[in-house]
Amino acid sequence: MKKTLVALAVLAASGASFAQVTITGQYGYGYKTTTTGADSKGGLGISDSNIVFGVSEDLGGGLKASAQMKIDGINRGGIGGGDSFVTVSGGFGTLSLGLAEYDTDLPDQFGTFLGATLATYSKNDSERIADFVQYSTTLGPVGVSVRHTENDKALGAGAAGSSSPRLNTVAASYAVGALSVKADYSVYDNKGDAAVSSLDNRATLGGNYDLGVAKLGLGYQRTAWTLGASASDAFIGATTAFGALNVGVDYLSSKLDGFGANDKTYSGWGVQATYNLSKRTNVRFRYSSVDGSLANTDKTNATAVALYHNF
Repeated sequence: MKKTLVALAVLAASGASFAQVTITGQYGYGYKTTTTGADSKGGLGISDSNIVFGVSEDLGGGLKASAQMKIDGINRGGIGGGDSFVTVSGGFGTLSLGLAEYDTDLPDQFGTFLGATLATYSKNDSERIADFVQYSTTLGPVGVSVRHTENDKALGAGAAGSSSPRLNTVAASYAVGALSVKADYSVYDNKGDAAVSSLDNRATLGGNYDLGVAKLGLGYQRTAWTLGASASDAFIGATTAFGALNVGVDYLSSKLDGFGANDKTYSGWGVQATYNLSKRTNVRFRYSSVDGSLANTDKTNATAVALYHNF
């Protein structure tokens, strides 16, 4: 539920102007346990808590400006940054500039879209925090966008000593009735000479279909490196509701090629359940089991249960 504040801004050049301000977020607290091989740990803690500040303003002439600042990663040790940006929109489309959480991980990228429940399952985290500029527009049921992303937390990609790649992305979406589809293609620059560590391109396709009694999601992503190595991720998931109870299940398979001795097919699956106590308060349960990474071949099992309140 949004709590809406109406703020009055006094502008010297144009007189009084109204801006719409919102403060939303969620706070979750619960218990989580993780087991990797013989290593097991667990305990109480804050889960997926955030605060989002938003503001929008009518500029006149069909133009609108808006901004968002998200504070997430809240825990006892501090807070992190989330999606924060400013936009200008009108008949020409929408121009967005800001900082976004951005990850090549398929469940993270399409998590909300597909109903994914798996924990982070990523082979490349260099894009976790990214500066971007994007133009997007809609043509009936079709949405298109072009985006430039700089993947360096401090100096920006291309700065002296930075190995983080920039990437340029073209994306499209289509939504009619119960069907929704998304696709994007990205090309990296700052390509180096190192074998599999130099990213070349990435293509992603995902979609979902609402059957009424359940929503089904499918996704595929292929990431390629400059000297022929590649990672292919395939995802399938489903969600359904029984009154106040929402249940989801998903499966992910990831195949590595061209990595020599590290070539392997990884897989993982997850289930989740959310019981809504009200429109703003719910209890969530999640269990996931994911194969090991290149550095650790042991399977990781994670269980979490938490109480959330949204505001």
